[in-house]
Amino acid sequence: MNNLKKKITFYLNDSETSSGKVVDLILLALNIFACAVYVAGTYLKPDSKITTTFFTLEIIIVTFFSIEYILRLFIAKNKLSYIFSFYGLIDLISILPSFIPGKEFKFLRVLKVLRILRFLRFLETDVFFFGKINRFQLQVLRTIFTVFTILFVSAGLIYSAEIMANVPNHTIYTFGQAFYFTVTTLSTVGFGDFVPISRFGMAFTAIMIMGGAILIPWQVGKLIRMLISADYRKTQITCPQCGLIGHDNDASHCKACGHVIYQKYTGE
Repeated sequence: MNNLKKKITFYLNDSETSSGKVVDLILLALNIFACAVYVAGTYLKPDSKITTTFFTLEIIIVTFFSIEYILRLFIAKNKLSYIFSFYGLIDLISILPSFIPGKEFKFLRVLKVLRILRFLRFLETDVFFFGKINRFQLQVLRTIFTVFTILFVSAGLIYSAEIMANVPNHTIYTFGQAFYFTVTTLSTVGFGDFVPISRFGMAFTAIMIMGGAILIPWQVGKLIRMLISADYRKTQITCPQCGLIGHDNDASHCKACGHVIYQKYTGE
């Protein structure tokens, strides 16, 4: 049983070996597919002939998400901690909306839009499918993801609020129109051709603006600090003597204590 847990842990968490990269690519493709199915589903009419096809695709997605959730719960040392952890809750939220029955709780299906947060796992480390990137490049990706996530989640919430409110003369009928509105609003352009008129739609718009005003400058500030300090260019090696992390690329000794540090290098 311990060997099985070790193997599952390795395949789910490893990003450096070929097998680990294959698993990561499968999970990444599944996440992209899930978001694409959600967006495409907003363009379907209730009596559309391909509704059954989308229902089948949703079942396939949820099946894979459920298998991953069960495996992560199986290998977790503290299962309760995983269930209530950030990633545990995101994994659970990615599954539950598909099992919500009846029209009374139909509004909870909007939680599918939060599946985009599953991509955060791929931005935790500097190891990617094509190799390693430096800290600055990783921060650039995190900043781009933050902006896109705010736009994507806000568009999903605003679209759902407008459709479920069913108020007269509303202008947002698809996810694309809601996304267009969030882009023009967050960029302060505000053309006004698409606007939410339901109470929840306006509330989500206010939350989006406040979230963007807080999260985007926070991520951009990290980029600026990295550019000023240039710490991202340093080799992330820990000195065995004093524990200092971050040394110049050509350093052979720790600048704090003088202890020899060992680095990999190429040469004749």
